[in-house]
Amino acid sequence: MVRNILITAGGTSEKIDEVRVISNFSSGRLGLAVAKSFLESEHNEIGKIYYLCDKNTVVPDDSRVEVVRVAGVQGLLDELTRLLTNETIDAVVHAMAVSDYMVKQVTTVDAIRSGEEAAPLLSGGEGKISSEVEDLAILLKRTPKVIGEIKKLAEDTILVGFKLLSNVEQSVLISTALKLLHKNHCDMVLANDLSEITGDQHVGYLIMPDGSYHRYSTKIQIAEAIVQAVFEQLDRKEAEQ
Repeated sequence: MVRNILITAGGTSEKIDEVRVISNFSSGRLGLAVAKSFLESEHNEIGKIYYLCDKNTVVPDDSRVEVVRVAGVQGLLDELTRLLTNETIDAVVHAMAVSDYMVKQVTTVDAIRSGEEAAPLLSGGEGKISSEVEDLAILLKRTPKVIGEIKKLAEDTILVGFKLLSNVEQSVLISTALKLLHKNHCDMVLANDLSEITGDQHVGYLIMPDGSYHRYSTKIQIAEAIVQAVFEQLDRKEAEQ
């Protein structure tokens, strides 16, 4: 059966001003590996992969891939809403490292000390901050939790979530990822620890709603496991209908 997949990959960037951003170190390589694994799978035919990423993320080179470049978390949410509302998406692999914070306003330490936060240098990332400004202060606000919106927009889609922590016990990683899974109605979550991602090694734990999981050691193994699990769940859902 022909399947349509939506993948988010890489990091997000939030504007400080017209030339500066707050970003993260996500390379997007795991999302790219997942896309390639879907495209190479012989289990089901891929109709289209919608690949959502920012302007600096490397993308798959295949006619079945529609690359959708997004700017910031709000841009990601807008495109997800558009696609999940207007297109038939069988599965969403939400591998993107989404920023937890965005810029609320830019001011100075002196202005804050004197209670002048209401008169920011910039708000909303417009213009360019002078390099002559001393003691710059950036006030941040929380970004929308994108993963929590996906099942609201497309209840029947298979959702693969991702959780990254750093230098924690395996039990903490698994339990934290399981909480993410249940809170956001994911069908599975890939949990990984930054300390276990080095060079060709990428340890990941693919966790199911019942708490069971399998451990993988490379991006290719992780990608293949995700694709297999997604297709198995899609086949199971189809058989039940």
